[in-house]
Amino acid sequence: MTILVTGVRGGIGGRVATLLAAAGRHVRGTTRTLDGPPAPGGVELVELDIDDPRTADAALTGVDTLFLYPTRGDCETFLAAARDHGVRHVVLLSSPAAFEAGEHDRLIGHIHRAAEDRVQRSGLPATIVYPSWLATNARRDWAAQIRERDHLALAYPDAQINPIHLDDVAEVVADLLTRDTHRARWHVLTGPAVLRVRDAVATVAETIGRPLRIDELDRAQALATRPPAMPEAVLEVLLDVAATAVDTPPLVTNAVERITGHPARSFADWVATHRESFLP
Repeated sequence: MTILVTGVRGGIGGRVATLLAAAGRHVRGTTRTLDGPPAPGGVELVELDIDDPRTADAALTGVDTLFLYPTRGDCETFLAAARDHGVRHVVLLSSPAAFEAGEHDRLIGHIHRAAEDRVQRSGLPATIVYPSWLATNARRDWAAQIRERDHLALAYPDAQINPIHLDDVAEVVADLLTRDTHRARWHVLTGPAVLRVRDAVATVAETIGRPLRIDELDRAQALATRPPAMPEAVLEVLLDVAATAVDTPPLVTNAVERITGHPARSFADWVATHRESFLP
């Protein structure tokens, strides 16, 4: 049985592939180009552009289950090919933005809902997973500032988040790809506890042994300092969500424990493992 993991060089895809290969599964990982870093050990690497049907056959031959994270493009043709190749189950990585108030009917929500709609129209049996605020967001958004100075510029530091450890997401996905016990229409995956953003920053500070100050940005300042790679419409949605989260806590579920058999890992666990990312 071959398991296909799309985006194998990504944070979640790479972890899923590593877990499956370590368990003795035959794993095929896809990337848009074979140039670049190798696949995790024991993983067959193939080139795949889900918008290009010419690359689908090589990726899908012999595949039983599929992990799909269509970050861009239209995966409809690829899903039709997966159906023709006899793929039995798809695990789709989506986002709570697809259903949350204030997001589902805006840009980010539309992108994820479109991917979900394509999977459902394909006729393939599928489970959608919705991970909460990824712990790796802290490294992506904060690490550079923390390494360079002792303060962070943040909008809405009192927004409430529920960080989830990427290893928990990967373990859930691996289970869904290899067993039918928990295959359902969807699973909302969260960490074990709700934190204010400022409390998450304090966790980083305690772990690295350095005090960190927060310079609070108002909305206009946050928009003025928008990273060039982030579309303004996306940042507008993220700021609206953060503003709402000041008074509205996110979901907390026990899905990780139900599926993996162990409690969800804490944000402090993730920071401790990745402490070096925040050090000069």
